Amino acid sequence: MPADKSIAVIFSDFKNDHNDGFIIGIQNQANACGYRTFTFSMPQTSELYTHNEEWIYSLIDYDRYDGVIFVEHTFSTHKNLIPPIERSLRENCRCPVVVIGQSNLLPNVIGMENKKNFEKVVEHLITEHDCKSVYCLGGEKSIADERIDGFVEVMNRYGLPCGEENLLYGGYWISGAEALAKDIAYGTVEKPDAIVCLNDEIAYALIKQLFFVGLRVPEDILVTGFDDSPYASNSAVSITTLTADTHFCGQRAVALLHSLITGEETEQLKPKKHCIITGESCGCGRKSKLNVRAKFDELHKQEIADMEFRNSCFEEKLYKVRSQEELSHFIKNHKYLIRNQISVSVNLMENGDENAKCIYLKDYLINGETAEFRAENIYPDMFSFGAIQNVHVMPLTFDKRVYGFMTIGYAEPNVYTLHAKQFANRIAIGAEMLRVRQQCTDYAQNTQTDTKTDIIRNDLEAKKLAAAVMVVNKGSITKVPLENILYFETGEKKVFAALKSGKYEIKQRLFELEEMLSEKDFFRISRSTLINMKRTVGYKNGFNRTLLAVLSTKEELHVSRMYGESFKKRLAES
Repeated sequence: MPADKSIAVIFSDFKNDHNDGFIIGIQNQANACGYRTFTFSMPQTSELYTHNEEWIYSLIDYDRYDGVIFVEHTFSTHKNLIPPIERSLRENCRCPVVVIGQSNLLPNVIGMENKKNFEKVVEHLITEHDCKSVYCLGGEKSIADERIDGFVEVMNRYGLPCGEENLLYGGYWISGAEALAKDIAYGTVEKPDAIVCLNDEIAYALIKQLFFVGLRVPEDILVTGFDDSPYASNSAVSITTLTADTHFCGQRAVALLHSLITGEETEQLKPKKHCIITGESCGCGRKSKLNVRAKFDELHKQEIADMEFRNSCFEEKLYKVRSQEELSHFIKNHKYLIRNQISVSVNLMENGDENAKCIYLKDYLINGETAEFRAENIYPDMFSFGAIQNVHVMPLTFDKRVYGFMTIGYAEPNVYTLHAKQFANRIAIGAEMLRVRQQCTDYAQNTQTDTKTDIIRNDLEAKKLAAAVMVVNKGSITKVPLENILYFETGEKKVFAALKSGKYEIKQRLFELEEMLSEKDFFRISRSTLINMKRTVGYKNGFNRTLLAVLSTKEELHVSRMYGESFKKRLAES
């Protein structure tokens, strides 16, 4: 059905887990009712902390949408964001709002029946395995949770002890599981018959840590999870769990929202029946049949996508981009890495700006053209949705700085993948590099035209910019101040930045660094090395009259004869 109306969805982050089902359910039902969906989410590079990605929610103009769905349930690790979002919806949103999860401020709330489903897991441990001592792990004491309520009710129903010692509030993260395993091993906490965890991720972390401290699952302790995430199907110990029907919950939210918008009765949707998915963690083993062909097909698609991303040399090519027009062409040539999309746009702006500059829009702005528009409109005026039914809007941020936003359009219900998150993150880094290069260019021009006084002032201002380079550290990209870098060197066809803590790969070539950092006290001492003169304390003669530069860390670097005299002169001047 073609969509003439639209719904805004406020979501946390896609992690390829059961929460993704909320969006698929919302999109399926919304498209069937004639709505186009706009999902605002914050793809993160950190699990626990945001780096201003939540800025994307300020981009939502509530007046442009027929209704809003706030998926509060997905903000479990970022609960500090929930109150400001709720206040904004209550004070500024005049269209109907439906919350999936919990809310004390907004009236229309859809729950997930977690209490009833969690009871089934606890009952399985009691009735099938005769467990008498059972702990519940997860959650926070100050936050109400239906799953904990279900645990308490079942324990009381069967006359089993259920005091404070049975409720282990370890939060919603794996740190609580790791601490509990150690407490049991050291005797601080009495070993129970079973531990039921609020989700599969906590259960997986607990099983792993129990193994490290010498306790076996299920031989010594039974463990169960909840929500049937990929963690439950791990190859080490499959976890007994129960499917959280997020897909159906998303459909119910749209049905309720549609009735609030139109005044019609809420459509009665038929839920699927769910039962426990047993695993090795309780001793039952996997009894449900797996669709092996579907699993292999999914793995094959993922392998192809991973291979395409690796072979694209995405980062290496991005770091050679020297202008906004080149960035636009780069996006055009690499948009295929975002699978299943039929539209991609990249829009640059800064936090606080009302207008955005679209530098790439598939089928419209593809050869370096740009178009300015009001950012809240999401797309420039020239754009036509056509077959696009579902749009994802994601921020372009790096090091807490806002560079704009990216949109991905799909014809069918879809969620973006890890590669799309990496794409957005790297484009933000590319924008940061263009900004730094522009500052270096402006500074170089000023030094040629200004008076001596202005040159000194601009030099001080340039130093205050805290120039930095991006280094690759354990698969992620981190900004490192130039003052912390001892030297750059090439090796094995790669370039590395040497710090006190070790050497880290960077994507620029050595000659590019030399050109960029000529005014930043970096000096070439050989074909393969650029040294930080501020970290150089002197030099000495080595074996066979070779010249060695001595760093503040007492490390010694070879200075080639070609650069020997100029190095000594530069050192004397610095």
